[in-house]
Amino acid sequence: MSTPEQWIQEFEALCSRASILFPSGIEDENIRIRALRIAEKAVHQLHTPMTFAEAQTWAPLELFGAGVACEMGIFDVLSKSSVPLSPVDIATELNTDPALVARIMRLLDAHYMVDQVTLGQYAANAITRDYVQPYRKGNVMTQVALMPSYFALPAWLRDNDYKVRPDANHCAWQVGANTTKTFWEMPRTTQEDDFVTFYPFEAVFSTSNVDDILFVDIGGGLGHQAMRVRSAFPRSRGRIIVQDLPQVTNKITTASLPDVEIMDHDMADPQPVKGARVYYLRGVLHNHADHISIKYLSQFAAAMSPESRLLIHEALATDLNPTKNITRFDLSMLASCGGAQRSEAEQKALLEKVGLEVSGVWSTPRDWSIMEARLKRE
Repeated sequence: MSTPEQWIQEFEALCSRASILFPSGIEDENIRIRALRIAEKAVHQLHTPMTFAEAQTWAPLELFGAGVACEMGIFDVLSKSSVPLSPVDIATELNTDPALVARIMRLLDAHYMVDQVTLGQYAANAITRDYVQPYRKGNVMTQVALMPSYFALPAWLRDNDYKVRPDANHCAWQVGANTTKTFWEMPRTTQEDDFVTFYPFEAVFSTSNVDDILFVDIGGGLGHQAMRVRSAFPRSRGRIIVQDLPQVTNKITTASLPDVEIMDHDMADPQPVKGARVYYLRGVLHNHADHISIKYLSQFAAAMSPESRLLIHEALATDLNPTKNITRFDLSMLASCGGAQRSEAEQKALLEKVGLEVSGVWSTPRDWSIMEARLKRE
């Protein structure tokens, strides 16, 4: 019969095979995520109720540590170095307190964000280098900025008799941040994904010409998604337009969006661009309650032709085996702006209320999907 020490050795040997069985460059994302969920279940089985509660209680400090490291430039310094660095080395490079850096490095090491190769010597790993990317820094700092609304959510729900008020002007964000402004009046960041490769744009744009309006990115921010489409389809294939509020579009330069048109537009107003091949919404509807989303959708539907497609690019919730990320995202939307991560059925229901019908859904393993809608056929 095996002893506890032998169990540990067997378990360690099994875990050490994970990097061989599931290398970081594995192409099948579905397989990697399935394996990750199995590993998470194994970790959960090893927890006692007390250790589970402890991990949950202290989890915010992991995010705060990453946020501090981003702002200090620790990830940047480590990623640029070809040799391991000590806290003193890092502090010297950043002209900051070595004792503080040492404390941050311990936290990063404990949460696998850096590697401690020998005592007091740290090197970058894949996660370190990822945190150097602007979009990852933006994601981290956005979540840090949202923390006041998360902390205020339990009391806010209690004060409202556990009834959701779907209004970005009156939600937990205002309480936690002690402000009358909405969260969306803050600077925005974008999440990146490879949506151009998994939606069949080539088929949709197959007969286009230089005068056609190919793609209207509604609420498109600084135009990152529009540029992905532009890179795949040159100006000779048709026009691409980014629409957003003036306080966003005035930050865009023509140099940053070559061959892309920039247009001031409030999506609550009638859509001025008629009959485009594609109208695109990324991460917009989850910010708003149903009645506001319906108002927006009705404006889009009124501008569409029978050949037009409305693409709604959102993370969709599932009732069966939901991922941790989607449940976190849902409560984040509730706390920060009174919105919600909807299920596929809930999103379809919104579209049907404005005379649209779903003509296809393209999904990724990481919750995000593109739902295509067209005008209902008579």
